[in-house]
Amino acid sequence: MNATAITTTTSDCKGKFDRTARFYEKLARIYSTGQIEAAKASQLEEIAPNQNVLYCGVGGGEDAVLAAEKANVTCIDLSQQMLSRVERKLNKHGHRAHLIQGDVLQHQQTEHYDVVTANFFLNCFRPEPMQQMLAHLASLVRPGGKLLIADVAVPQGNWLYQAIHQCHNAVGITSFWLLGLVPLHGIYDYRGLFPEVGLVHSHTKTFRLAKIGPVAYEAITAVKPK
Repeated sequence: MNATAITTTTSDCKGKFDRTARFYEKLARIYSTGQIEAAKASQLEEIAPNQNVLYCGVGGGEDAVLAAEKANVTCIDLSQQMLSRVERKLNKHGHRAHLIQGDVLQHQQTEHYDVVTANFFLNCFRPEPMQQMLAHLASLVRPGGKLLIADVAVPQGNWLYQAIHQCHNAVGITSFWLLGLVPLHGIYDYRGLFPEVGLVHSHTKTFRLAKIGPVAYEAITAVKPK
C-alpha cells in the first residue's frame, strides 16, 4: 500500500471522527477505567521544557493540553471537530499550541521535533499502513529525540489475566470498528518494529485495568540515536 492509499483510507474516517468527537474521550475513559488517560498523562515525564513536541492524531487532546504548559506543541488531526475541542481546552487553561487540520503523512518536517507522540493513533491502521506510518513518524524525530506511543499493551501475565485482556480488547476494537473508527486487527507490538525505522526502545510503563486487573495499556518510549 502506497502513501496515497494510506491517505485515502485515513481520510475516509474524517467524518466519523467528527461525528464522535463530543463523546469519544468519555467513551474511552469509561471503557478503559481511566487508564488510557493515565497512559497519556505519564508521558509528561518524557518532555522537557521548551521542547518541540508533535501530537499525531491528537483527538480530544487532553495529553497535548498538559504538555502545552511547558513545551512548544503542534497538534495534527483529520477531524476539525476534534481540533476544536483541543482549542477550547487550551483556551480554558491559558495555553497555546499550533493546530493543523490534515493528514500526518503530509506533514514533512523531517527531524524537526524533539518528541513525537502517537497515542492510540497507530492502532487506527491495518498492519502494512501502520508500519509505513510508524516509519514516517520516526522520520520526524530529530537525532537524540523521542517517539512516544501510548496504546494497547501486548498480553502478559498469567493465562487468566491474558484472557481478560484479550476479551477486553476485543470488545473495544469491535465497538470502535462498528463506529467506523478503526479496522479489525490484532494487538500490535511496536517495539519489534523500531530497529527497522531507526529507533531504539528505551522503556515501557504499564497500566492495569481498574488499577488491579491485567496490564491493558502501555506507554512506550523509543529514542532515535544521534
